[in-house]
Amino acid sequence: MKKRVAAIAPHEDGWLNVELVKDCGLIPYLLYKNHSCDAVMVGVNADEYTYLDTCVRGMQMEFLPDGGMETKCRYMKDHAKSIDCLILRGCYPINFYFAKIYKSCNPAGKIYVGLDANSVWMDQIDWEEEEFTEFMDSCDVIAVSCRVMQDYLNIKWPWKIECIPNGYYNFGGSQPEPVYEKKEDIILTVGRIGSQQKATHILLEAFAMIYKDFPQWRVRLVGSMEAGFHKYIEDYFQRFPELKQRIIQVGEIRDREELFREYLNAKIFALPSVAEGAPNVIAEALNAGCVTAVTKYDAYEDATNGGKCGMAAEINDISGFARILSELCGSENLAQMAENAYRYGKDYFNMEKIVARLNEMLFGGN
Repeated sequence: MKKRVAAIAPHEDGWLNVELVKDCGLIPYLLYKNHSCDAVMVGVNADEYTYLDTCVRGMQMEFLPDGGMETKCRYMKDHAKSIDCLILRGCYPINFYFAKIYKSCNPAGKIYVGLDANSVWMDQIDWEEEEFTEFMDSCDVIAVSCRVMQDYLNIKWPWKIECIPNGYYNFGGSQPEPVYEKKEDIILTVGRIGSQQKATHILLEAFAMIYKDFPQWRVRLVGSMEAGFHKYIEDYFQRFPELKQRIIQVGEIRDREELFREYLNAKIFALPSVAEGAPNVIAEALNAGCVTAVTKYDAYEDATNGGKCGMAAEINDISGFARILSELCGSENLAQMAENAYRYGKDYFNMEKIVARLNEMLFGGN
């Protein structure tokens, strides 16, 4: 008999379309596609779910009339017995209620929680608080997305913490392997351009320190731009008018094949964030053979494979980020690092292998 898995949105706004192709949606989707589960994502109708038809066909979505706690708890009471695994994201208080209701209605059911953790958030949690303890005790598989955080929490907390990386999955079937000789002298970043977390200004200020030494190199900014960042960009080009042709503002790309071509064309992927767990863009970049230039957020060693396929600078260190960009752009070993990135990404960040392991932990495999 088919197992049924349900992922319920932890926030009132519901799931976003882009979350369908991140671990939030990939885990239930691959449990459906590769392991014969029925899979559903539950929340309010909050977006145009274009990826439902183009990427994660066959996964279901159930829309609630609102995203309030009362509505979600009622849903849980009504459906708990038909759900074999409840998938939760984050150790948010609202998830405590979902877990409690689910286990009271279906004691044999499994709970998987992806903590979506970073060290700052985890250090703020009072892990001996009764509601948190009850929640963690009720979960059958508790996971973080990077090895450093797994080791840290396994020492700090009494629960067993697994590592379930935010991996890469090819939605398009056949996909070209990266060819270094076809790549261009491009430093790519993908994300919420100009957000406080992503610290795009670190990349731009660092590039301004080195661009004269590397006249062929360009920067491509892919993603929606934060409203307040437009003024920064205007001021930046006033300071460095010669960079207007070398800093390309691409905007958001929703087509997955088009986005992957951006990665394939770039030699370096830059992520100068001030805080991260283990972002999906790293797995995407590595699978396209991009060498990584990152800051030392929690999962930076996973992003660089200990320096074999990338380099890291201290957080908020513009000069340090300029240094690693300069070393990478001028490196005679960049092609070898790109090859290392691709092989490492295909192995460690293979989402099908990751979900197969999770399926084994939850259901014993099939």
